[in-house]
Amino acid sequence: MPHELPEGGRARLLTGLFALFVTFILGSLAAAVLLNGYRARVEESARRDALVIGTSVARTLAQQFEKAARFGIPLKLLPGVETHLSETLTRTPGLTQIVLRGADGREIRSAIGEHPGADSVSAPVTVDGNTVASVEVTTNPAALATSFADIGVKAAVVVAVCAALAALAAGLLVGGALERNRHRLAEGLLAAVDGHYGTSDDPLRYSRRSGPHGAVGRALRALERGNRRVADRRAVFEAYAEELLAVDFDGGLRPDVERVRREVMAPPGAAETERGV
Repeated sequence: MPHELPEGGRARLLTGLFALFVTFILGSLAAAVLLNGYRARVEESARRDALVIGTSVARTLAQQFEKAARFGIPLKLLPGVETHLSETLTRTPGLTQIVLRGADGREIRSAIGEHPGADSVSAPVTVDGNTVASVEVTTNPAALATSFADIGVKAAVVVAVCAALAALAAGLLVGGALERNRHRLAEGLLAAVDGHYGTSDDPLRYSRRSGPHGAVGRALRALERGNRRVADRRAVFEAYAEELLAVDFDGGLRPDVERVRREVMAPPGAAETERGV
């Protein structure tokens, strides 16, 4: 009765899933460590940039108000101040609030954004050496780091893609090789059950250095050693049988020799079946 070999695929699937899991876990940990360090550097750089921008805006506005103050125009009565401050706040990233304060520190005009501020800088409005007002600018570095917001999603996508590629490569290469070796081992076992033990140049033979490793490799080498021992013993038996037949001049030994030969050379279990029939 012919033996059917199970179709491959399980080793490739399990190897691919293992590679997917390991790559995703290690990649996620590495990405988290790198992103935390990168986030700290980006936030620190954004904070410095926001302070530079805020200082520049505060000085520019202070210079503009100084011109009005030199002409004797009270800053409280200066028209369009809030509109100008709001436009400056809107078109300048990293700013959350601009306040024009009088010499006593009271607020004269202001423009306030949606987000809370983190740091603040100020520039004095001086006329003839006297400080008549000041411009206070509040900054928020998070507004400059908006490009960092989706980097976590991008990193997760990259890790997932790399894990999928690693799983595919592991399944095709490692899992495929393992499945082929298991298939070859199953073929060798089925052939041994049918009484075919191979020859000295059987392609099933593997060395420890060049053959597969692990349990499958050990099983293949054990099967090869067993096949070689059985083949050697069968060859010795054949030689003895031929010597007996060579001196059997009257043919009296031939029936017994042929019967024993059939029993010995039959596949495993066949001799017991014949005796039971």
